[in-house]
Parts: sequence; C-alpha cells; structure tokens
Amino acid sequence: MARHWIITNREVKRKREGGHLIDRVEDSQREALPVFRVGSLEIAPASNPSTDLLHNAFDIVPDDYPEDYTGITPETDPARLVGSARLFLSLYKQMAESPAGKGDTLFFLHGFNYSWPDALSHLLRLHRLYVEPPQSPIGQILYFTWPSWGQYGRYLSDQRIAQPSGALLGRVFGKAVQFYRDFFAPREDGTPAFCGRKLHFGAHSMGNLVMQEFMRSIWEYDYLRMPLFGEVLLLHADADWNALEPEQPLHELPDYSQRIHVYNHASDDALAISEATKNDRKRLGRHGPRDLALVPPRMIVTDCSRLNGNVAVPQNAPTDVLAAAGAIAFANGDSFDPVSGRVLGQASSRERLFDHWGYLHRPEEVADIYRVLRGQSSATIDGRDHVHDQLYRLRAIA
Repeated sequence: MARHWIITNREVKRKREGGHLIDRVEDSQREALPVFRVGSLEIAPASNPSTDLLHNAFDIVPDDYPEDYTGITPETDPARLVGSARLFLSLYKQMAESPAGKGDTLFFLHGFNYSWPDALSHLLRLHRLYVEPPQSPIGQILYFTWPSWGQYGRYLSDQRIAQPSGALLGRVFGKAVQFYRDFFAPREDGTPAFCGRKLHFGAHSMGNLVMQEFMRSIWEYDYLRMPLFGEVLLLHADADWNALEPEQPLHELPDYSQRIHVYNHASDDALAISEATKNDRKRLGRHGPRDLALVPPRMIVTDCSRLNGNVAVPQNAPTDVLAAAGAIAFANGDSFDPVSGRVLGQASSRERLFDHWGYLHRPEEVADIYRVLRGQSSATIDGRDHVHDQLYRLRAIA
C-alpha cells in the first residue's frame, strides 16, 4: 500500500457522514484560498479504484498553525501531530524506511483544466507510472492541487487562480525549511540521521505558472535559499519562452535544486492554442527557451519533437522503455483522458494528445524521466542525442 500526500487550497467543508463529522474537499467554489490543508491517500498495488473511492479514501489531517517544529524526533508518532507537522514527519519516515533504490518523493503540480476528481485521477496515473515501476526511484507523491475550474473555457480564470496559488506554496516551502532546520538541529540526544532520499519537483503545463509564482514569492529571501529539491521537471510548460532568463523567477531554480530538465515538443497543439489565443508570447513547452545562452547552469533542455504516435515498443527496447510502456498500458484504464479531451477537443487524435502529455503517454519520455530521477548524468542517458551545450533530443524507438 503506497501512501501519498496532497496539499490543496481548494475549499474544505465539514460534513456529517455515517454519524461522524468528516472534512471533505469541495469543488463548488473555485478561488485561490489563502490557506491550505493537507491529507493522505493510500493506493493498493495494481489497483483500479474509482474517483469516488479515491475521494472517500482521502483523509484530511486536522489543521493547526505551529510556530515551529521543535521537539519532533524520528520517534514521534505522526498520528499525534496535526497539519504540516504530520505531513513533514510522515514523509521523512516514509523516505527513511524505504528499501534501497526506492523512496524518493515527487512533489507535483498539475496544470490547467483540473477539477478535484480530475486531480485524483491524475494522481492515480502518476502512481502507476512513477511509483509502481521499479525503474523509478519514486516511493511516494506529494501532490499540490489548486482550485482549477476544470472547464475548457476558463483558461484565463485558471491563470488568475494559479498565480496566488503559487504564492501560497511559498508559505508551504517556508514551513518545510523551518521543519528541516528544527528537526535536524544538533541536540544532546543525537541529531536525526538524514534519510538519504531526494525530494524531486515536477510541474506540467500551467502548473509551471504555479511554480513560477512560487519562486517569485521566495527568491528574495536569503533565509529560504536552500537546495531542498533534487531533480526539477518542467514538463511541456505553459509559460513564456523567456521564463528561464535572468531577472525571471525560474532562472533562480538552480539555487534550490540539483538539476533542471525542460521538456518541450514542437507539435504541442495545446500550447499552440495557448500562444495563439490566450498569451502574447511563445510557450516554453512548445519552442523551448528563447535564448539558450541565457539559460542558467545545471538546466537541460530535452526536445521531444521527434517522438511520434507509434506506441508499438519492440521487445529488444531498453529495459526502462519496456517498463514505461507496460506502466502506460496499465494506466490507460483510468479516467484522465477527459481532461485532454476538454483541452484539444473530443475529436483530437492520439498523436495530438501525446504531444502535450508525453510524460504520461510516450514510453521514450517516461523512460527518460526515470533516468533523470535516478540522477544519471545527462550526457550518458540512453535514447537522447546531444545537440548543443545544454540541448538534447529524444529519439523515437519505433
């Protein structure tokens, strides 16, 4: 049973169910609330729970506002804690107790057009693709769902909601930094051991706007300039193509992480619509950075434009690609496709669908992400060609 964690600034209401008062996430009111709640969700291996089952299984943690995290040790029972204290200690224990080669955490931000049920289905898909396969080092997911409308015609509304939601994440990050410093502070009875695992950070589509505003809210505070993240994945970013240049918030990502990968696809129809009808700049996830000379160090651009719609994977394909293809085939039974249908239209072809959601659908891209998350050197990752400096291109396997 895998336990994942969700942070949300969606509305939470207390309801009576079966004679008990239970906190539930609501989808009726969509605004960027200035507060967040956390909760956990357990998923059984190789299971196929419905959205209703996931909704009922999501356990919201009692809320509180701790001033600090002193006194919490590895021996503390997380069930005795509330709010972010339970989240942080539970994640530490899950990571520390994981077997070798597994146990990293993926912190993920979804994109435009996600209702609460869509977000749960998306988390389930991430679990199947990045937790269950042994080729991936991820053991659990920390998922931030912001109150997107989940409607195609609400793009500008989602943009307005994404910005303050990203700023709210700055508060969460500040709490994480405080927990880190309090928990690992030297003490007479012995300082807790580092778990040896990594916290990776990924964002898809408009989730990169959330990440951008998150970075904007913290980059001027030296106290928060801490490299808590391992690998950072900017997946098909619905962000301006100059977003990585100096004086832009995302330019500061190397100070907070070990390495950043930017995935783009020239035929991304969802981003073509975004730049043609909603924004006045080309999109990073379609064209890549405007000027590679201005991209900061430790930032790799991975062009997926040569990947085609052929999903037939030969049996002699690399192990990572075979594992990704198998996980994708199993995950295709979930209910995520309506989200892409709302963005591209119900008549959109599978090829058009994959260009924007390659991290969920293309085995070459999923396998590349496995290798990145394992910390493999960019120059030695199979299945990609080095084009120039920090630019690589993925090869189609079939």
